[in-house]
Amino acid sequence: MNKFRLYFILFCSVFILFSCNKADSVTAVPVRAYDVQYADDIAIIEDYLNTHYLVVEENQDVTISKITDPLVQSSMMSLLDSETYPKLLVKEVEANDITYKVYYLKLRADYETGIAPSKADSVLASYNGTYLSYKTETVNEVPTTTLLATQFEYTPFPSLFLRLDLAVRGWREILPLFRAGQKTDVTGEPTSYTDFGAGVIFIPSGLGYFNVPQAGIPSYSPLVFSFKLYDVKYTDQDQDGILSNDEDLNGDGDFTNDDTDGDGVQNLYDVDDDGDSYLTKNEIKINGLIPTSYSEILDCSGTTIGLKKHLDPTCN
Repeated sequence: MNKFRLYFILFCSVFILFSCNKADSVTAVPVRAYDVQYADDIAIIEDYLNTHYLVVEENQDVTISKITDPLVQSSMMSLLDSETYPKLLVKEVEANDITYKVYYLKLRADYETGIAPSKADSVLASYNGTYLSYKTETVNEVPTTTLLATQFEYTPFPSLFLRLDLAVRGWREILPLFRAGQKTDVTGEPTSYTDFGAGVIFIPSGLGYFNVPQAGIPSYSPLVFSFKLYDVKYTDQDQDGILSNDEDLNGDGDFTNDDTDGDGVQNLYDVDDDGDSYLTKNEIKINGLIPTSYSEILDCSGTTIGLKKHLDPTCN
């Protein structure tokens, strides 16, 4: 069992991954067609996968390098659908009227009883972020194009849980496919994590920042993140007493299409889910207490088999 000891740093950090804009002076550049940009993005991502190889350390740190000896260095693309770990997998994501292919590497098997986050939960994760680009130089009158992976942030010792609903779309789609590991707390010692989920995500710009540049990241940049998923915290974004992963009423994993009262505010952000002017957190109380699980919430008849009170505008 591999063990990694995580020392928490007691100061607040600003995470590029979860920011919308890093500086007031940063503005969006003209918008390209999503399908045209995606064609460029997937081409450079697949070029990167075909021309670079992966080395995984015992602690699940990764190094990605350009192949110089194909006889002993196998490309990351050769790991596609491998029967052993690490393995390269693909998830298709529908967005912007096109279907994105999101490649991701799973470095090892998940901890069987570990918690997988929903798209609305919070995660404690270390990560290393780079962006991909081509650089063309002319040497002796011969143009040469080089594929570059430029680091923009490295967070090896996370101190904050980060909300996936505020992350770039690529993270929201892929992190729920991994599980956190085992957590050990010993008085007087740093928290330690073992068997945590570890991987690498390759994100087209349409599921990243697209045409809005960030500090250290040009617009239209495909992103690459290696990460370790240490812990998951169930989140209640609107503080209404219902965990956000219970606000996915149709169970499709998408929280943006659950809006019971049709007011344009998704249930996970709506303090009055049914629009009856009674706060959800007050409607769901039983003997003055908020239930500890969603299944305990009552319907108007006082049972748990009908429409929950906070979703029924005819009662409160």
